[in-house]
Amino acid sequence: MKPIAFLVLALAVLAAACSGSEGSDTTDATTTTTVAATTTSVATSSTVAVTTTTPPATTTTAAGGIVPGEDPEVDAVVATYEIVFSSKTGYDEKAPYLDDPTGLEDTVAKYQETGESMGGVELSPTAVVIDGESADVTYDLLFGGTPTYPDLTGDAVLIDGTWKVTRDMFCAMMASARVGCPES
Repeated sequence: MKPIAFLVLALAVLAAACSGSEGSDTTDATTTTTVAATTTSVATSSTVAVTTTTPPATTTTAAGGIVPGEDPEVDAVVATYEIVFSSKTGYDEKAPYLDDPTGLEDTVAKYQETGESMGGVELSPTAVVIDGESADVTYDLLFGGTPTYPDLTGDAVLIDGTWKVTRDMFCAMMASARVGCPES
């Protein structure tokens, strides 16, 4: 009898777990966590009990981990990546955000041509971790607005108050786009 009771209990738990996942939307852009309310009772010196109730805590985080406007430094790194790696921006727009843009005019022009043939090329940062004057960036590579290669990694450096992409990072990306960089 015990094996049958265990089997019935296991099936009930499995059925409850499966039915709880119906109707869930995995494309939701935010995750919300709610913690149950807490009630605390404290006795005071006059022996009157005081009861306080703390409302439940709710935390909302944007998908991808970056919340625009939350951290100006992260926003600056994201903007740098969007400008430098968009096939729609030209050399003059990119140069202030490259640590050494010398001689990259032809590379940028070829990258723009490649982007046009693919419906546009861009990098979309999904996570930025800043440590002093350097940042580690996780990003998705998009062709024609569609994420094609997710969770790639790169870097940025803070130089004279401006976040910049290193020449090595930029040229590695250009090599992937088959346009390459000249020797510096």
